Amino acid sequence: MAPNNSLPRLPFDIQSFYEIRTKGLFYVDKTDLVYDLVQSGKYVFLSRPRRFGKSLLCDTLRCYFEGRKELFEGLKIAQMETEWRQHPVIRLDMSGIDGTAQGFQDNLDNLFAIYERQYGLSVDRSKKLAVRFYNIVLAAFQQTGQQVVVLIDEYDRPLQQTWQTDEHERTRAIYRSVLEMLKPLGDYLRFVFLTGITKFTQLSLFSSINNLRNISFDGRYAALCGITEEELHTCLAEHIAQLAEARGMTVEETYARLKANYDGYHFSDENMVDLYNPFSLLN
Repeated sequence: MAPNNSLPRLPFDIQSFYEIRTKGLFYVDKTDLVYDLVQSGKYVFLSRPRRFGKSLLCDTLRCYFEGRKELFEGLKIAQMETEWRQHPVIRLDMSGIDGTAQGFQDNLDNLFAIYERQYGLSVDRSKKLAVRFYNIVLAAFQQTGQQVVVLIDEYDRPLQQTWQTDEHERTRAIYRSVLEMLKPLGDYLRFVFLTGITKFTQLSLFSSINNLRNISFDGRYAALCGITEEELHTCLAEHIAQLAEARGMTVEETYARLKANYDGYHFSDENMVDLYNPFSLLN
């Protein structure tokens, strides 16, 4: 069977919500959960395995808080949100760290410099990173009149990269000094969202955020990332039919093979929905 080119192309490794929506790529609509999430608290942490859609979720949140209503047309959130208020967003991606405390500091240095230029602040690399972070959030709030959103993606990558090395304590100290600024900045923050593989509770990184909510095992958000069994049978039904014919299998056999290979994730005792790793499944 010739491929059905009318089917939405699968975004194998695209983590940009903007690119997925503007190019008409395949997308499983989780925006009702996104809306519920941003209405339910200010400081939120989500842990999921690698390649599970955390970065795409962060980018979806970025576009939502930037008020980019046009990207959400036809999605569930379009029927739920009425204001589409534009908030300044500071997104810190920690995935590209080289495994040293200096590499972590340089990464933050470069990221902060981008936002300092954006908000007309001088780039003074002699200042402590915590002070620079504080000044960025304050400037963003003062210049826009809107509370600031902070998204920290793969927050634990620097800690994992330096774990059980001489670099670890310095890395932790740098991180803690920056995160401690979230408490005095509370009045200027609308939403703080951190993702990672694990929560380093023993390192007391989060002690300054008294009300950090860990939704990693919350049944309401079990399906926030990943593809459920139901979504596999609905959103991907035509793709599965094409795959079945290409493999010389029945649709039922194809579903069974995919389930045997790629599902098996469960994140909540109260909501034992089967979840597929999206990167593995789409590949």
